[in-house]
Amino acid sequence: MTTCAHNRSASKRLSAFILFVIGVALTVGLFYIKTRAQTAKEDVVRLEREIASEERAISVLEAELAFRESPERLAGLAERKLGFEPISTKTTLTVEELAETLPFREGKGPTASVDGEISGPDKAGLRGVKERGALE
Repeated sequence: MTTCAHNRSASKRLSAFILFVIGVALTVGLFYIKTRAQTAKEDVVRLEREIASEERAISVLEAELAFRESPERLAGLAERKLGFEPISTKTTLTVEELAETLPFREGKGPTASVDGEISGPDKAGLRGVKERGALE
């Protein structure tokens, strides 16, 4: 009987030791997972802060771009720095004045008559202009 009792006692000790090792392994695993989860949460918070910072920077850049592209500002700069003036009807040319200023080579360019008819070898180029009402 002593052998049988000895075997049971050894068996209980072995079972207790295996359960102890499993418990230690689970504790270490749980600690590792918890640590990784905390690190992930900290990374999420850091990334959210970075995203918010970048979004603020983007909104500042969009506001600056809107300011720099504003037509009033560009018109003022063009007038002050380049001497440009707004286009008025006094600075535009009619088709006839344009033909006088920049004449086509003889026989090469299209011509427009008073009644709006286009003639010449390149009349396709002026057809779209006539359709938009620029020759009338």
